[in-house]
Formats: sequence, C-alpha cells, structure tokens
Amino acid sequence: MGTLRNSNPDLRWETRSTFNIGADLGFFKNRLLLTAEYYYSKTADMLYEYDVPVPTFAFDKLLANIGSMSNSGFELGIGIVPISKKDMELNVNINMAWQKNKLLSLNGKLNGRDMTASDITPIGGMNGAGFHGGYNDIIYQIVGQPLGVFYLPHCKGIVDNGHGHNKYDIADLNNDNVIDLSDHGDRYVAGQATPKMTLGSNISFRYKDFDVSLQMNGAFGHKIFNGTALSYLNMSNFPDYNVLAEAPARNIVDQNVTDYWLERGDYLNFDYLTIGWNTPVRNKYISSLRVSFSINNLATITSYSGLTPIINSYVVDNTLGIDDKRTYPPYRTYSFGVSIKF
Repeated sequence: MGTLRNSNPDLRWETRSTFNIGADLGFFKNRLLLTAEYYYSKTADMLYEYDVPVPTFAFDKLLANIGSMSNSGFELGIGIVPISKKDMELNVNINMAWQKNKLLSLNGKLNGRDMTASDITPIGGMNGAGFHGGYNDIIYQIVGQPLGVFYLPHCKGIVDNGHGHNKYDIADLNNDNVIDLSDHGDRYVAGQATPKMTLGSNISFRYKDFDVSLQMNGAFGHKIFNGTALSYLNMSNFPDYNVLAEAPARNIVDQNVTDYWLERGDYLNFDYLTIGWNTPVRNKYISSLRVSFSINNLATITSYSGLTPIINSYVVDNTLGIDDKRTYPPYRTYSFGVSIKF
C-alpha cells in the first residue's frame, strides 16, 4: 500500500448561497393556473484539481476548494382547462424553464500559496473509429462563460488543398498571419452545448368515452456539433473506414474540427400519443374495459441535419453537445393495450 495522490487536510464541503422567489396564481375558478419562480445560486469553495510542483508536492495534482460558479433561471408553469363539460374536457399543461450558468473563477489562494488554473480547458472532443488526426477538442470550460461552450476555429468554406482534394478554409481570427488551432490560437466561442430554454407540455382531450393525450418536450438556444458528418463525409481514411455516399463528391481530406459542422440544436419532440376508448360494458362479470393505442417518439421538429438532435446535453459526459456517431437515436415504438376490471 502507498500514497496515490496529494492529501489536502483543508478540504471542505462546497458552499452554496441561494435566492428564489415564486408565485402561484389561479383564475376563473382555477381553470387557469400559473406558477412562476426565479432562482439564483452561487457556488463557492468549488472543488477543482490544480497543477502543483513536484517537489514541493509528491504528485503533480492537488484537489482544493477554490473555484466559484453561478446558476440562475426562471421557471413558468401554465395549466389551462378551456373546456370542462360532462361529455367533453380539454386540459393543457405547459412548463418552460430558462437557465443561465457561468464559471466565475478558478484562481485563489491555499495557505498563502497562489493556486491557478487555465482559463481555457477542453472537456470534450472527437475520437474513435473513423476519426484520426487533426485537432479534436470541441467543448471547453472557459472562465466567464457557461460551462460547456463550443470553442472552435471558424471555417470560411471548403477550398482545394493543392493535392486534388478539399480542406477547410480556416480564418485567421487574431490577424497574426498564422493559422493556429491550439487552445489559445484562432478559436472563438461559437455557442453553448446546454439549452438556454427547455419546454415540456401535456395535452389531454376527452369526448364521452374516447380520449387522446399528447406529451411533448423541447430544447432551444443550444448548438450541436455534427461529428458523424465530420467523420463519415471525410475521405482521409477511406477505404479503411466506410463513408457516406456523398463523401466522394465532397472530396474532403481534413479532419480538423471547425464550426463548419456546428448546427442549431433546437427541437420540439412529440414524445407520446395515446388514443383510448373506455368501452361501455354490459356484463355482470366485467366492471370496465379500456382499449388504447400508443406511439412513443412520434416525431421531431428540428433543423438539425443529423439523425436526431436529442443527444447528450450534460456536462458530466465528454460527449456533451457532440453527435459523436456512437449512439443510437431514440426509436419509435407502437403499443396496444387492453385493461379489464372484474
């Protein structure tokens, strides 16, 4: 047995200060319900792993409470009953949430020693089959920005590389006459991977013994990096790896990540559609009979060109905001149900 990492006897719980205010309102005998809440929180003494010198320390990393981050948002819920009669009823429920996040600081002092971390750190990128070579960092944590932003070179278009193939024409963003794709080179914040706004809704309608319900969800204000297109519309490693049918016509042999493959990730997805019939029963052995038909993942409205915009949107995974070609899209299912009560 032995020591595996530097010890820090000053480690403590992260601290969080929060503020929130909300209201619940009902109108027209509660046929219109509104709920609203604003919140703000700041996390201080945030745990982060810092580079330290060897010696003085036994290992080159030290976990310490120094960073800070803020989160704020507004949530709105609306419930409406436009129709409420004996033989007919319509209910509409909508929930919307807007959220903001910012990494405030990673620098500070620990027992009089300055502890610093890079203001720009990659946390997600491309790898795996079909992707070889090139700069592959896509998602970054940047102080002063939301956690998980696209920090990319800007592609002005596709140009001939002088060898009979095409490449990305990358902009010299800092105007130093040198194309530098490193973290502190010709890159810019091109958007964020986490949605700025999310939506959830349920609509139910009943007419006599028939009913229909529809559930939807959406996300807006974020972007998606189409890594599937980057890999499989690229001729760099063909025929060792398969490509899409249109790849030869594009004739691209450049696998550097740029904003060329960055797209809007907005979508509205129809999660569930259920149609039911509560069959009138005239039988002393059966008290009720219900027949239903459901479709899961009915349809998606989006401008995203990939298979689906519903990909990972969580910072805990290094595929945050990246359609990285290794996951299956949500699939559609159909189900038929019969419920009998005796």
